[in-house]
Amino acid sequence: MKRSLPVGALVALSAAALLASAALPGAASAADDPTAYTRHGEVLNILPPGSHGNVDLPTLVQLGVTNLPNVFSTPSDPKGALATASATNPPNFADQLEMYDALSKTAPGQIDEASLTKYYKDARLGVSDADVVSTETPKPGVTIKRDKFGVPHITGTTFANVEYGAGYANIEDRMFLTDILRHTGAADMAQFVGPTPANIHMDQSQLRIAPYTEAQATAQIAQVATRYGAEGQKLLDGLDAMLEGMNKAQSDLCPLAQQAPPQVGAPGIGFGAKCPAEYAALQKGPTPYTRADIIYIASLVGGIFGKGGGGEAENALWYQQLKAKYGDATARKVFNDLREKNDPEAPTSSPTTQTYGGGGINPTLPGVALIDEKPAATAPGTGSQAAGSTLPIGAPLAHPSYGVIDGPFGPIDLGLKQHGMSNALLVDAKHSSDGHPTVVFGPQTGYYTPQLLVEQDLQGPGVSARGVSFAGTNLVVELGHGVDYAWSATSASNDIVDTVIERLCNVDGSAATVQSTAYLVGGKCTAMEQYNHTETALPNAAGQAQPQQLSFLVLKTRHGVVQLRTTVAGKPVAVVTERSTYNHEVDSAVGFARLQDPSYVHDAKTFQKAVSAIDYTFNWFYTDAKDIGYFSSGLLPNRASGYDWDLPRWGDTAYDDKGFLPFEAHVRAINPSRGYLVSWNNKPAPGFSAADNGWGYGPVYRSLALEDEVKARLAGGGKITRPKLVDAMIAGGTVDVRAKYDLPYVLDVVGTPSDPQDAKAVGLLRAWVKDGSHRLDRARTGAYAHQSAIDLLDVWWEPTAAGATGTFSLPKDVLRGTLGDLVDALPHGLDDHPRAGIGSAFNGVPWYGYVSKDLRQVLGKPVAGRYSRTYCGGGTLAGCRTELRASLHAAVQAALKQETKTDVAALTYDKSKDYIRHVTAGIVGVRGIDWQNRPTFQQAVHFTSGRGGSGGAAAAPAVHTVPQAAPGQLPRTGLGTGLPLAATGLLAAVALVTLRRRTAV
Repeated sequence: MKRSLPVGALVALSAAALLASAALPGAASAADDPTAYTRHGEVLNILPPGSHGNVDLPTLVQLGVTNLPNVFSTPSDPKGALATASATNPPNFADQLEMYDALSKTAPGQIDEASLTKYYKDARLGVSDADVVSTETPKPGVTIKRDKFGVPHITGTTFANVEYGAGYANIEDRMFLTDILRHTGAADMAQFVGPTPANIHMDQSQLRIAPYTEAQATAQIAQVATRYGAEGQKLLDGLDAMLEGMNKAQSDLCPLAQQAPPQVGAPGIGFGAKCPAEYAALQKGPTPYTRADIIYIASLVGGIFGKGGGGEAENALWYQQLKAKYGDATARKVFNDLREKNDPEAPTSSPTTQTYGGGGINPTLPGVALIDEKPAATAPGTGSQAAGSTLPIGAPLAHPSYGVIDGPFGPIDLGLKQHGMSNALLVDAKHSSDGHPTVVFGPQTGYYTPQLLVEQDLQGPGVSARGVSFAGTNLVVELGHGVDYAWSATSASNDIVDTVIERLCNVDGSAATVQSTAYLVGGKCTAMEQYNHTETALPNAAGQAQPQQLSFLVLKTRHGVVQLRTTVAGKPVAVVTERSTYNHEVDSAVGFARLQDPSYVHDAKTFQKAVSAIDYTFNWFYTDAKDIGYFSSGLLPNRASGYDWDLPRWGDTAYDDKGFLPFEAHVRAINPSRGYLVSWNNKPAPGFSAADNGWGYGPVYRSLALEDEVKARLAGGGKITRPKLVDAMIAGGTVDVRAKYDLPYVLDVVGTPSDPQDAKAVGLLRAWVKDGSHRLDRARTGAYAHQSAIDLLDVWWEPTAAGATGTFSLPKDVLRGTLGDLVDALPHGLDDHPRAGIGSAFNGVPWYGYVSKDLRQVLGKPVAGRYSRTYCGGGTLAGCRTELRASLHAAVQAALKQETKTDVAALTYDKSKDYIRHVTAGIVGVRGIDWQNRPTFQQAVHFTSGRGGSGGAAAAPAVHTVPQAAPGQLPRTGLGTGLPLAATGLLAAVALVTLRRRTAV
């Protein structure tokens, strides 16, 4: 799943899990009946919109005929009307969406244990005969039974048969989506979908993150198999079995795929009656999967979601701007104030201090390399146009705009970004009503149709688990539950990505320039690894162009992928991104294997040992009938001395990493004394420094909205039940964080303005805060309660984004009295608003904390970790009040003008702006739903019994040790920016072609 996984954000987890389920050879089930502890609803879950995601041409036609009356009710969106799924049509396509949406309609205290199944489905292991809707045996020894929600329950007589079934079921549920993911990871979307500018840009961007040739991708799998001996060989056998199942399912669904040309839009012809309709629309048939394809899918994970860091160049520019205005000493103080690297007020998941990450900025250290603000010359790096390209390829963007697709009928803005809505609420046994832990948790991978996650139940030798996996990597359940325990994760975004500056040279001894493709290693001029990535882009329904040859340059150093060539102090250099997990996308496999194996995980400690083998940066959470647990994973470097972690460093060998953080130095907890664990992508622990690109760990983080709800229910000796914890989650999930945690101080500063409309505005805002600061239409009246206040705050906070005009901005006006125009240069976004349509909101924005801390300082309220100065109004309450009253007045006038109103109480807000809008990864989509800040997969867990003690479980092996890179192998590389999965939505426009042809018949 910024925001995450994508987490939240689970998408990142899949890279590690690709081969995991086979990792422990010969492991036996820890219980005679693995379903014994889940028969009575101990685990409930929800995965909208639905389990089934394939739509063949006959089904598409039937859907269009059924929806035809909607064309008259929605004439502005005929395609949406014809191709929008209902709760029952196609079957299991959007049935869970209605359950998911209904939860935010409940009033506080309304939910009880009996009613939970209105909002979650029973997620027991196995399926009773009475609940089986269909059964198939794709090969002897493999059985796939589907329940009423379409979830596949897969059993195999051997481990290989389980994996075969997992691959087969994945294609049945996510065939076209999985195909899109492998082509995105392989950086050949222009070849698969069409050579539109956006798809070319997408391929360019992926190359800057994880440029693997087919041979390099395949070699990664072989390396893992070799590294783990017998475990590794079984991993390889499991992968091959899964691929066999995937390819067999493709041939069963699309038996005519090798026959050309397909009949676009012709039901039952195309590539086969059951073949997903998107292939006929694209005039492209599916091709067999290979080992390399799984690495390509995994590269999306490692390069986007399971990482943090990589913001050193932006930090350096901000420092240089501060220095130019204030001089070095003051610039450092202001930088450290706003960096919030280790704010003592930051909410943390673990209460125990765990130090990592260094102190304040020091640009004078010898290892720091500050890129010239205005270089005399620059040259592009990886992703730029290479010789032989018949289509022009623009220079890579420093900050790519992901998610905007050039569709055949104009651009489609899918609004893609990294998601971070994953959250976790765990209350221990002591504070739960019946003496057993109570847990609600889940990951966020964004809202897609079909969902990026696929649910499955795997049962066979060495595996017994149910939950979700990233499509195409589902050898195992990556997040879910086992025999008598459950686990989940949130994105931690810890620092595993660095910006490294290599000194350029020429191997022939001539003077280096920014065009040079060699660099210094220990004083020796060494050629970069260099090759061209080529594609042949063919015309199709999504990209109407002549066949073209695309050729992209790829440049790598020993540290990673070259992004740009520029200068430092006038000398030519290469800017390189280094990621600890690059070229090791599947090294975490053993950790996932242990999670799935009930003979390994039998308590919170063995859980921590298992996830310590996962190299991606995630907060892992665990529950069983006795304990709750937490571990923050990641291949975190032990960095060398001599440079600043917040700034780019020289690539000299003296500054290379010195190994990685051991188990004991990771953040972890079991049954913390405060009685609960809460995570919503917030800071892991006190003293654990935020990654260089993470400036949002200040005093205000959205996790407070969840934590406050939990604390309120525990107050006065209260005990938690599962319905109460679900209630706490959804209550926190509709809070406007700015209103709840910033507005009280803002309004205290503003006081009572003399202007009548301004004074009325203050009253409206205070009433909203008093009522809980929710953006909520519980009764579905068509409008939020307190909509006037909501509209006003949106305009006041960021007028341009709210569609208003003006130079005011509440958060900027708080700092402007001291920083002046530099408030516009801060390298971090002003807001994370629900209007983005992706559900996840109010995540990781430093401005929320700036407003709270600075205004508390100016009001004379208690502040821990005070700023070096008070910024608002030049540091005085009188000055701050004058500036904020003027800012409020400007906002009121702008809001009134925007709606042509004269009374601020008459302002309205169209709540549909906040609707969660699913990205359609194909032709058929789903309706928008009311905003709620909530994971896309969620479990509500309450185990009341288990195997107990060690129960004959295997002893945990030694803590995971990171293998050293072989000579010549790139140990750490990669880009730490987001990656567009935007190609998934291009076909929403392509569908219009098919639908128009169909309706014309």
